[in-house]
Order: sequence, then structure tokens, then C-alpha cells
Amino acid sequence: MKKILIIGGYGAVGSIITRHLAKLFPHQIIVAGRSIQKARQFAATLDHTIIPHELDLSNLASTDIFNDTGMVIMCIDDQFVRVANLCADLGIHYIDITANQNIISKIEQLHSKAILNKSSMLLSVGLAPGITNLLAQHCTEKLKEVQAVDISILLGLGEQHGEHAYKWTFDNIHSSYSLKNGDQTTLVKSFTQPKTTELIGKRRFYLFNFSDQHTLSKTTSIQKVTTRMAFDSRFLTQSIGLLRKTGITKIFTREKIQHFMIALFRKRMIGSDVFAVKAEAVNAFNEKYACSVKGYGEGKMTAFFAVQTALLMLQQSAPSGVHHSHRFIQNIPGFLTTLQTFDENIQIEF
Repeated sequence: MKKILIIGGYGAVGSIITRHLAKLFPHQIIVAGRSIQKARQFAATLDHTIIPHELDLSNLASTDIFNDTGMVIMCIDDQFVRVANLCADLGIHYIDITANQNIISKIEQLHSKAILNKSSMLLSVGLAPGITNLLAQHCTEKLKEVQAVDISILLGLGEQHGEHAYKWTFDNIHSSYSLKNGDQTTLVKSFTQPKTTELIGKRRFYLFNFSDQHTLSKTTSIQKVTTRMAFDSRFLTQSIGLLRKTGITKIFTREKIQHFMIALFRKRMIGSDVFAVKAEAVNAFNEKYACSVKGYGEGKMTAFFAVQTALLMLQQSAPSGVHHSHRFIQNIPGFLTTLQTFDENIQIEF
């Protein structure tokens, strides 16, 4: 087989993906990033069963590494989608764990090129988007004529993230975005329109600009998809909701405030690493169906999802073009159940 190139493969999520795939494919995994030293140090922890490589996405002077690559797993945000473009040109399979809607939209534009060069490119790989997409899709398979799906995402404040993930969250607390409802589009504000949902206890969830709702509106027949978020701290969640009403949340977009908050969260002074996601659907006959996934470690869940997706792509003939996970994974209950083999603490309710 050709090698699997994991870009950002020594990072928080990427390292988990690398460890699992290295056990299955020793000496066939290339771990790349800007720091060759970090890549080599990580390789040493795996008895040098992986291949370290220096790769700077801002300066792809040499692309020789891609000549012997059959699959790329992207674990960092490539704002200019240079690698995705290259994979579409060269017919290399591509998996991206990004939650950034701007990056997702750019990769979606490579669909025709990917089909032409027989490249399979998969998006919405992780918790949200990813698990949330699968749960929403499963709802449409259990109910006829689903009209609306409400997605609820509970995130633990004790979970450790990368710099970009924290910044994305703070930037979006004070954002406005468009939501589709049938043929109409409405501009909404993040952290408004709370809805009380039972998910590890009753709590309020607030609108948030996760990409899953936009993707599902485009790729399914669901008339309205709405995603809301809450933190495991009810007090902090509702406090942010109150601050949003007054417009004070604008301070979270300031760089100095973001650095201070990121440093605070990294000290793990509040919250846990719990996560939970739920999809609730209602159809034209007012019938309802709900399903959920709970566990610990959002980053770990994203990594497990990516590993299992990569194995599926290697085991079966993946369709060419750009696709989202809920359109690629056919047996959703089976796929989610398989994730429990990575971590027995994962709970699934259908």
C-alpha cells in the first residue's frame, strides 16, 4: 500500500490518530508538520515505527512526499486548502477534521476536480461536525418526512484544545450567521434563542455557528437544522447568554482577552472533559425521534472517528469527489458502535 500522510500528526488529536494507525500499518505512516524536531521526538515514543517529515503549509516548495502517498489526514487548519487542492490534482484520498466552515466551503469547490482525478475527499470528521451529522442523518432514516432537526452539543470546559480551536470558539460567541429554513434564510446571533434540552441533565443550549447545520441543510431534505451549544458549567453558559444580550461578548473577539481566557482554560481550573451530542427530529406528522452520544474527551472522539473513517476508506471503494461523513457512512449504528471499541466509556442511545 502507499503511505498515509498525517499532517499535524504529532498534535493533540493527530497523535492519537497516528498511534492507532501505526499499530496497524507500521513504517507506512508519515507524520508531518512545521517542526521536524517534534515529529522525530514523537517517532521515538513509537519505536520509530512512523516516518517523521518536515512540512510547512505556507511554503510547499517540494511536494515529493506526496508521490508515495495514498491518503492524507489533515489535522490542522489549512486556510488556503493547498494540500486539499494537491490531493484533488494527484488523485490522493483526503480526510479533513476541520470544523471551520470557510475551509469546508473551499474544499467542497474541489468536487469536480476530485471526481476527474478519482480522489475521495471526506469532510465532517469528528464530534461536531461528524457525530452530529451522523445522528441527524440517522433521524431521517428512522422517521418519514423529517421537517426539522435540533442538534445539541455539550462541551466540557476541562477539555484541552489547540490555539485555533479556542480562538474559533471565542470569535463565534459574538458572531451572526445565516440559518436556512426551507427556501428562506434568516440572520441569527450566536448565543441567543436558548432551548432547554435533557442531555446529562436538563440545561439550556444556545445557538452557535457549527458547520453541521449548514452542511445538513445543503445535503439532506431536512427543512430546518439548528445547532445549539452549552458548556458543562451551567453558570458560565447562562452568564455568556446574558452577556450576549447586552453585547458585552464583543470583548471575547479581542486578542488580549482571548490569550487570557485560553491560559485560564489550560490550567483546567473549571469543568471536565465530558462531551455529549444529541439530535432531535420532528416530522410532518408531529412524530419525534432522538438519539445521542456521550463520553469523555472531545479530541479523542474526533481521533477515533478519523481512524475508523480511514479504515473504511481503505477497506471499501470510496466514491470520488468531496463528501461529508453522513453521506459516506452507510451503516451509522454500526459505525458508532465500532467507536465504542476504542473507548468503553462512549455511550450511544438510539
